[in-house]
Amino acid sequence: MRKSEMMGWCAGLAVALTPSSPMAQTPPAQNAAPASAPAREPEAIAALERMGASLRKLNSMALTADATTEEVLSTGQKIQYSGTVEIKARKPDRLRVSSKSDRKSRDFFYDGKTLTVFAPNLGYWGTVPAPATIREMVTQAHDKYDIEFPLADLFDLGQDPTLTARLTSAFKVGVEHIGGYPCQQYAMRQPGVDWQIWIREGAEALPCKMVITSTEDPAMPQYVALLKWNNAASVADSDFAFQPPEKARKIVIGSVDAK
Repeated sequence: MRKSEMMGWCAGLAVALTPSSPMAQTPPAQNAAPASAPAREPEAIAALERMGASLRKLNSMALTADATTEEVLSTGQKIQYSGTVEIKARKPDRLRVSSKSDRKSRDFFYDGKTLTVFAPNLGYWGTVPAPATIREMVTQAHDKYDIEFPLADLFDLGQDPTLTARLTSAFKVGVEHIGGYPCQQYAMRQPGVDWQIWIREGAEALPCKMVITSTEDPAMPQYVALLKWNNAASVADSDFAFQPPEKARKIVIGSVDAK
């Protein structure tokens, strides 16, 4: 879980959970989180592995996410921002990501040879050579160009078998319905990060929701994403080809080492 992914959730929930509200009543015992986080429940680890297997089966994917990011001011006050993320991908070497909000929008195009970044609000775009797979490209973009992809962790969740080795705690919380699907909620802990994930019940064990909390910051900012999958969506080569708008200006993407 990268630092830029660690932010955001819903402030209105605090009002709904005041002592006078019926929602503040204790939930059923089967859905209650344990009083103290256990070590690593085998069921939680197995759920991650099952989800990873479901993600690996997808040769192509299309999903959207409603994302909430939390910023902590120097005063300690938290400010939330909302946005959307759209992802199309085809293994092993095609990816398109559009991240949009009223504050900032970025489009990323990866065609197996190059990575192009476009800022539609500013009208600037840049292209750099890229390696031959999505995972290698995401790693290079982060390490060499300091480029962060929204929900990039989805690719590690589906491919990185060492993910569970980082966990110091993992346990099941209970079932919640997310987007009309019954999803099992799991809570995980690893150095610097607490995170939760909701996984669809049944054979299609896809992630429904993610909450990532930075524990390195005393204010513990969060990032939340509600995921909506469209496995029936068509994915074509043209989805990953960037055509700059007429008045867009090309710029150079500098490497981290050059800064």
